[in-house]
Amino acid sequence: MSDAVKEKTVTLSLGEDDNPLYQDIARFRAIMFDYFLKPHDMTMSQGWVLVHLVRENGLRQSELAERLEVATVTTSKLIDRLEARGYVERRPDPGDRRSNRVFATEQAKAIVKIMTKTIGNLDKIANQGIDPADLETNRRVLAKMRQNLRDAMVSR
Repeated sequence: MSDAVKEKTVTLSLGEDDNPLYQDIARFRAIMFDYFLKPHDMTMSQGWVLVHLVRENGLRQSELAERLEVATVTTSKLIDRLEARGYVERRPDPGDRRSNRVFATEQAKAIVKIMTKTIGNLDKIANQGIDPADLETNRRVLAKMRQNLRDAMVSR
């Protein structure tokens, strides 16, 4: 591979303004997501805990941490906040008295529906003026990039 091709490959993640394109998109989406959910007193991090529990209720805290790819202490703090507000409840694990399982309440299911609608609204804003075929190609490429990065993390 020529030096010019190598250089172009390295800088593909920078926008025309030399700012980090992927990080900016993720940051802008996170800011807007939190803004739209502020009236519901919900953050993106708290919301993802609820999404995982609505998909598969009764996970152990350690399983949630693994799926969220964060430390168990971080997950515990998120669960504490959600439990205090009635979104989740901890129950002893019948198979292991040392651990708890976490369950989403009906209130959690309602906020996840709002989050799903919010994500759709964010997509409409972000995807304005972009051809649907380009969006599908972009989705496939980003999914592959995400997998490449996950694979690289596991191999380290």
